[in-house]
Amino acid sequence: MEHQNLEKTTSTTPMLLKEDKEKVVIITPNNGVGKILIREDTILANLQGCAGCGKTQFACSGVKKQWSALCWGKQSDKKYYCLIVLLSAAFALSLIGSIFFCFTNTINDAILSSMVIRNNSLAYTMWRRPTVHPLMKVHIFNYTNWQRVKDGLDEKLNVQDVGPFVYSQHLERVNVKFEGDQLSFQERNNFKFLPDASVGAHFDQVFVPNLPLLGVLAKASSLSYIVQLALATTLSSVANHKEAFLKLPVQRFLWGYDDSIIDIAKPFLSIQGLLNFEKFGLLVTKNGTGSDRFTINTGENEKNRMNILEKFNGEPALPYWGSPECNSIEASDGTIFPPSLLDRNSTLYVFYPNLCRRLPFKFIKEVEVGDGIKLMRYGMPEDVFDDPDNNPTNQCYCQIDSGECPPRGIINVTECAMGAPAFASFPHFHRGDDILRTQITGLNPDSDRHESYLDIHPTLGIALSGKSSLQLNIKVQKSNAFGALGFLKQGIVLPIAWIEMSVEELPKSLQSLVYHGTYSTAAAQLGLTVFCLITLTVSSICLFVMIVRRRRKPCATLKIIPVDTELKSQL
Repeated sequence: MEHQNLEKTTSTTPMLLKEDKEKVVIITPNNGVGKILIREDTILANLQGCAGCGKTQFACSGVKKQWSALCWGKQSDKKYYCLIVLLSAAFALSLIGSIFFCFTNTINDAILSSMVIRNNSLAYTMWRRPTVHPLMKVHIFNYTNWQRVKDGLDEKLNVQDVGPFVYSQHLERVNVKFEGDQLSFQERNNFKFLPDASVGAHFDQVFVPNLPLLGVLAKASSLSYIVQLALATTLSSVANHKEAFLKLPVQRFLWGYDDSIIDIAKPFLSIQGLLNFEKFGLLVTKNGTGSDRFTINTGENEKNRMNILEKFNGEPALPYWGSPECNSIEASDGTIFPPSLLDRNSTLYVFYPNLCRRLPFKFIKEVEVGDGIKLMRYGMPEDVFDDPDNNPTNQCYCQIDSGECPPRGIINVTECAMGAPAFASFPHFHRGDDILRTQITGLNPDSDRHESYLDIHPTLGIALSGKSSLQLNIKVQKSNAFGALGFLKQGIVLPIAWIEMSVEELPKSLQSLVYHGTYSTAAAQLGLTVFCLITLTVSSICLFVMIVRRRRKPCATLKIIPVDTELKSQL
């Protein structure tokens, strides 16, 4: 027989033949392992009584010592070692994957990375022209009896809440400029009237405060009496300076009407850089391209600052208030928040340029929306507009020179209203001082109707729904040189209108994003985690079994049997 590919192996436990009994050893090849190499001159030299029994067996008798078999054609260990390498690789990869998916939010981080605003990216396209169209609901206070109060027939002014007049906001961010990981832009708004959703028509007539006159007279009240008389002479030629209230169509009052007082003041406003409209109206500056320029962080380098305001009109802070905290602009615009900031104990901030400040939002509760998605609801604190006696953090919003603080429930926003004595509050002076409501009848504050909140997705940081309700008011500051305001009490705060901004319906594309961001990513991460754990378990067990129980299969089965007569005759 041939001598190729020989490998010497020791059989199972070596056996010593006893002298006192005559026995023979039968060697039978195992199935598929190899063949017995029978070469007496090489293998069985000095073994007495060996003889072959066909081609599959041979026997030796009279052997008095240990013996071994020489095999050929046995399978190599290459497959064994390849299997060990594959199992080791599977073990290592599954161990890394288990740690990776159990202790990190890899898939969520990947989604957040895709939300970073990069030039020409999908996130940039959605950010520049949002598909979400918030609703703006305007309620106007109609002063039904101002003439009776002027004539002395009624003691208090009465207001009627008229509306809402509903508009759909279409926003586009323009004049965009990337500066590293910061992004500067302006906002262009187009508000479309929705008559079917409104209560009332654009041509409805309302009696409203004469805002230009009240603003001019408030500015004049701090001047000398001689200057006031000169101003009164100038205003005597103005047609609409004589009355404290005007009768206007809703459309004109909101979006612009010709006013002689504003025409006179235009040269002064232009010099101060405050003239950004042709006609005067309560919301005239909201339509079209706004003059304010915002600079936000894109989140490219710091995801925990994504969509956080870095500069406002080129400045890193506001110049209006008495402390760095009150002048801080570190806030979001209320649409997207860094998920790392979403904590039950943390405070979120939203910047309101029309209020010259940011407002806090604190966690209230969890709410559930369609498809069982849970959101975190943040709302304005009840004391956000309180006076310093009830909320000391508002001390810096008082006037620096005089130290005068507004009553509880309103904040001074004169600096953002071209110098007019404007104040902001919750609708109907909700949560405000009683004196604000006792001087005017017809006010009905409602905590459920007049609250402000944001419902934010805890993983994506997107505000999916919410409502912001704020009221604009003007304070009467009169002088004896002007008789038009004589019948009004000095210092009375007149409500003008309150505006509710809300998101009631999301586009299908955003709904799909939110659904997959909630369930698909969680399912994918859970599935990958389970797969890695199962692979880790199976591979570790297989490795343990192969290493501990590794044995070389004998090339033959050895059996000792007594020698009978028939066998002896064959030998």
